[in-house]
Amino acid sequence: MILNILIVLVSLYLLVQIWQTLSLFRYQVYSHYKNYAGENNQWTAISNDLPEISIWVACRNEEKNIVQCLTSLVNLKYPQEKIQILVGNDQSTDKTKDLVLAFIDSYISDTSEYNEKKAHIQLVDIVDDNSGLKAKARVMAQLDKFATGNYYLITDADVEVNQNWALGLLGSLSSNMGVASGTTMVKSNGVWGWLQEIDWAYFMGLLNLISFSGIPATAVGNNMIMKKEAYWETGGYGKIQFSITEDYKLYSEICKKGWKWNNVMSPEVLAFSDKIDGFIPLLHQRKRWLSGGKELPWYWWLLFGIYGLFYFVMPILLIVNMQLGLLFWLVKFCLQTIQINKIYALLVQRKPPLTKHILYEFYMFLITIGTTIFFFLPAKTIWKERKY
Repeated sequence: MILNILIVLVSLYLLVQIWQTLSLFRYQVYSHYKNYAGENNQWTAISNDLPEISIWVACRNEEKNIVQCLTSLVNLKYPQEKIQILVGNDQSTDKTKDLVLAFIDSYISDTSEYNEKKAHIQLVDIVDDNSGLKAKARVMAQLDKFATGNYYLITDADVEVNQNWALGLLGSLSSNMGVASGTTMVKSNGVWGWLQEIDWAYFMGLLNLISFSGIPATAVGNNMIMKKEAYWETGGYGKIQFSITEDYKLYSEICKKGWKWNNVMSPEVLAFSDKIDGFIPLLHQRKRWLSGGKELPWYWWLLFGIYGLFYFVMPILLIVNMQLGLLFWLVKFCLQTIQINKIYALLVQRKPPLTKHILYEFYMFLITIGTTIFFFLPAKTIWKERKY
């Protein structure tokens, strides 16, 4: 009886994996990117037709990353005079504010171009208010008052975007779509970095497949775009009830208003985030995601349960029947490897070698078990030196 239950649980997980694999090979990018970019990505010929955009950047104690982030934004292949960059300084206690101001001063004073052809960059100091909002949601609620663009793009201070990012996100929205999300990976530096890189790529693949199947998923808060009218139909962040995962909350509110969504997995919308340093901070990040995800639809939690149970069930199955357990795990590993390699191919990134796939399997086991236990512990979530 015990063996049969274990087989059913593991088989259910493998069925999900098979569905993911088949869906990945049917995946097609829904994008109007070429309409914006023109022939050979020569956007200058159609620059007059491109809309004004506002890019929101939330930052708190990001002295290590903020300059690289802003540099990538002012290097976008987009008419600079149509870009507004709003940097929300969320009460940083390091040199973040000074670095932003120095960057703005240097950027504006550069006489190599006419200043009116440059992007407009503005620093906004985030203040305590009575809105009931916290963290990034409060930052967004205060930045939106300064936004002048027809489209709002959101990223984080520890993210670097590629030159086609704005065009790619714009191209991902059709006339009836109000929100879209690009693909984010982690900068691959060191073993801990590329393990998180593979993990993010794998998660983003699942996110895009759910969206591709016609089911609302969620947006990634460091790589998303909204139409101005879709955002304000929700009342903006100031009217949305606080959630520690503010990206999903906004995404779901826009969808509730009848707008369609899009999640895109393509090199044009690819961005790279800084890695999380340390195992415990990584667990806090995952607990934050799960805590904020309590409002997610039931099918998300069903998936979470199926994924999480696998790593608890497999050790028991290996004890009960080692040969069968190893066979199931081998099938799972092969399906997972195929999926990850396909995701990397869609993103035009170099595929991980087999050794990294093997190490990632150990990483997945450790992170899944650790996150599950940590989630149920009565400890507050710590994020950006704040407790929630």
